[in-house]
Amino acid sequence: MDRQRMSQWMGYAVFALGMSAFGAACGPTYPNCDNDEQCHEGEFCVNGRCQDCRDDSQCPTGQMCEQNDCVPIPGWCNSDADCPPDQMCQNNRCVARPVVAEVPETTPVPQVCQLQPVYFQFDESALDDAARTALTANQACMTERNIAAVQVTGMCDPRGTEEYNMALGDRRARATRDHLQRLGVRRQAMTTRSVGEEMATGADEYGWSRDRRADLTER
Repeated sequence: MDRQRMSQWMGYAVFALGMSAFGAACGPTYPNCDNDEQCHEGEFCVNGRCQDCRDDSQCPTGQMCEQNDCVPIPGWCNSDADCPPDQMCQNNRCVARPVVAEVPETTPVPQVCQLQPVYFQFDESALDDAARTALTANQACMTERNIAAVQVTGMCDPRGTEEYNMALGDRRARATRDHLQRLGVRRQAMTTRSVGEEMATGADEYGWSRDRRADLTER
């Protein structure tokens, strides 16, 4: 190759290298881009332009990616302090506070004592310890409620003849009245009667034990 042609070939080579370097130095102008490296820190190249984000994961906590911009998530919160006064933070969202119904204060109603039945053993009109305890409570209740008079009704279970049960019921009513008198209740304030087995409802031993009683009724 002669000297002139060699000189021309080298000139072309230098020109080609220069054009290549010029093209490399003159890439897209911001905010245009070909890749993330051509964007500012924290930005991303999306469709040839530098943007805040591609998706929600590239936004700060409490923000979301909307049209490639990081914007606040509506109603997002980290604590109740981030919410209006009538709302609270639940699962990072401000929600309405539950309405708690106020329970009105009530004045306790005093318990009023009740006259108790007096129970008897089978075929008995004598008072046992449980019966005497019940009558002591009845005398106290009469005083507490200022009960002036009571009727004592003697009852029986359905076993035995009608005549026998009427007499047994009467003995039970009188035994009840007499013990109340010993406890301080005026005899004139008490009347007695017997209904025998007429009001019996029991069908077994337990039910019959509930039938053998004397009831006190205010009058």
